[in-house]
Amino acid sequence: MKSKIQRMNPGWKLLFFSLLMLFVTACEKEINELPAEVSDLKINKAMDAGPYEFPGAIVFDISATPDGSIMVGLNEFSGNRSIQLIKNGKITTMIGLDTETDIQGIESIGAGNAFFTTAGTNLAANGELYRASQGKVRMVADLAKFERDNDPDANEGPQWKNQQCEEEFTDNGDLVFNAGPQNNPYKVTAFDGETALIADAAGNTVLQATTEGEIDWKAILTPPLNAAGEWMQLFETTDGSNDITCYVQPVATSVAIGNDGYIYVGELTGATPEGLPTGLSRVWKMPADGTNFVCSELDGPSECNVLINGLTSVIDLEMGPDGLLYVVQFDSNSWLSSVVPDIPWGGGSITAYNTETGEVEKEIASELVYPGAITFDKKGNLWVLENKLFIGESAIVRMLDY
Repeated sequence: MKSKIQRMNPGWKLLFFSLLMLFVTACEKEINELPAEVSDLKINKAMDAGPYEFPGAIVFDISATPDGSIMVGLNEFSGNRSIQLIKNGKITTMIGLDTETDIQGIESIGAGNAFFTTAGTNLAANGELYRASQGKVRMVADLAKFERDNDPDANEGPQWKNQQCEEEFTDNGDLVFNAGPQNNPYKVTAFDGETALIADAAGNTVLQATTEGEIDWKAILTPPLNAAGEWMQLFETTDGSNDITCYVQPVATSVAIGNDGYIYVGELTGATPEGLPTGLSRVWKMPADGTNFVCSELDGPSECNVLINGLTSVIDLEMGPDGLLYVVQFDSNSWLSSVVPDIPWGGGSITAYNTETGEVEKEIASELVYPGAITFDKKGNLWVLENKLFIGESAIVRMLDY
């Protein structure tokens, strides 16, 4: 019998689609569980530094535009979705969106232009890449269909994930997720206006897609290792005929493109049999050129290697104007603190790393309230999204003085 936390593992990768469940769970948090104050932050006092509140909505990503605006992918609890712009101290609507699922990743590719991804659903029924341009929107790549047709982490490379491991039931025995392909196109970044990279959380992959609808898997992530140097097991199951080992899933959440010819990928890490998945998240480094990389620690150095390890719940990556890689960790007690009331909030952080050595260069901020994303504007200012709705408040976007 799998524990409650173990059963949540495949579900977390579709967690952000269950917005009402998350919001209700978050509001059950006791305020006295929260740190008394935010430390290590110097909030910029400029009039347009925020914070900008987005009540009655959830936000997963932000992105700076060339003209200095900050794009915000807004998902209202009413069902309305839009791309909002923060500029000159005001919030305006760039474009309203009619999509089947929520906006997740967003990446500016010019003033009034952006890539954005939408959330997946059970058996990869949804989850697409869109391009918004000058008031018009079109779906450019059907990421869900790619997952249904290919399911790379199950069928390509080391084929480490058995589809049976995605089956999940509630405590009442109701089926939530079927055994089969699952996707969650999360954060997105752009090579240019025609090609994007997508971190697929439920697929444990990085996808490369073009505006012509061409899709391939850039990389497959593999499970974290246990003390014996083997893939960390989560539980055993069966398909009725054979015993199946299910592993702790890496859960790709973020991707950044450096000026050094490399791509960087952050992972969240699913639940573990021991409890909180702390210290298991990694940042991978791979060449920007090429596709079909397998990111694994089992076989020694390869084209895709771990740059940084020992992290917890990486939710975003961004290349800074100083050439450092800025890594956002969602919470020091892992993502589980946002969905399990008994686990207290520990605080999120932003840290800057050297892209050659993987060493810490600067501690930027700590004790953030569930930071979901960061972006640098054209002046080099650092903006952060904090998911304060998890503590019964609103999602906010504000500038940090780093």
